[in-house]
Amino acid sequence: MFRVELFGEKTNRWCELELPATYYGLLDALDKLQMTLGEKPRWEFLEHHGFVFLQDHLAHECDLYQLNALATCLGQMNGREKTAFEGLFNMEVAKKYGPISVATMIDLAYSTDCCHVVNASTDEQLGRFYAENDFIPALDKVPDPIFEYLDFEKLGRNARFEEGGVFANGGYVTQHNELKQVYDSLALIPEAPEYGIRLTVGKCPSHSDEQPDNRMCLDLPATQERLDAVLEAYGGASWSEMSVQVEDSAMPALLESMDCNDVHELNELAKCFKEMVAQGDLSTYKAVILAADCHDIAAAVRIAENMDDYLIEPDQRTPEEVAVEELRFIVDEHSRSILQKHIVLYSYGKDVMASNNALLTPYGLVQRRDGEPIRSEEMQAEKAGMEMM
Repeated sequence: MFRVELFGEKTNRWCELELPATYYGLLDALDKLQMTLGEKPRWEFLEHHGFVFLQDHLAHECDLYQLNALATCLGQMNGREKTAFEGLFNMEVAKKYGPISVATMIDLAYSTDCCHVVNASTDEQLGRFYAENDFIPALDKVPDPIFEYLDFEKLGRNARFEEGGVFANGGYVTQHNELKQVYDSLALIPEAPEYGIRLTVGKCPSHSDEQPDNRMCLDLPATQERLDAVLEAYGGASWSEMSVQVEDSAMPALLESMDCNDVHELNELAKCFKEMVAQGDLSTYKAVILAADCHDIAAAVRIAENMDDYLIEPDQRTPEEVAVEELRFIVDEHSRSILQKHIVLYSYGKDVMASNNALLTPYGLVQRRDGEPIRSEEMQAEKAGMEMM
């Protein structure tokens, strides 16, 4: 629905985020900002995917979690519901002076079933629809030869004024029930899910242009019994006959460029995710995965098993910050304040990183404890094999 830029004002970090975001999506963005779930970064719109009419109103006192809750509801709407929401919103704008609160928007978004939507975009179309469908009792006895001489535009305009209806993109909207009061009972900050990876699975189509039908959700890690039960439900002899798609994971960027068809490998990775979440090491794990340029599930699992091989400095995320920290380590505070005026911190920080074989990630500076270059686990396994020969 929206793409936003987030700013951590205290940490001086920024990142982009697409909304609606899951718990893990929000957590990942906050990791990049060096903030925790519940803290409220400043945000700005970068892109809208519909509902542009909300922009001016959302800019007033709306935090990230409110915006995400609204985007989540908007993202689940069908065409009729989108039209109903816009109509309700326009009615609300007509009642008030000033911006509409996000709390009211959320209530409106959950109240689209309190509306009638008619496929009409002008008073004339509305009047004809009402007349043809017997919504105007006074016209019941009008002879058919006279019907086409009626002033449908006037009929529609009168009906619209009487009902308090409005035109929106997609049709004419009238409210027939009280709005739902949802906002006050809504959990704006999502709870941590039980899964490390969420999949949708289904039987592979017999032809390449077909789409798999009757897909079901599968949360990982799962027991072997659960995996067998899902396979049996589709009558599959093996998982090679199944179509697997990642819907969400504890490390959103990791699986985007990977072959994720092996459900058993994904299950092992999901176990690693859950262990990292439980230990509070997920941000560190993400940093190492990025630094190692890991694009293989088995390699990602091996990294999880060898996390003690790595050091991470979450407060160092730019070459300048690396340089300042190095100066803090080697000289006193007074000397550092003088040196910083005469040193190109960016270049100095890059040289410090190169000498330590360290790499920067959005989650912090990463290096190996033994000082060796950070290699992908695939490269390390290949090197080990060569040394054994």
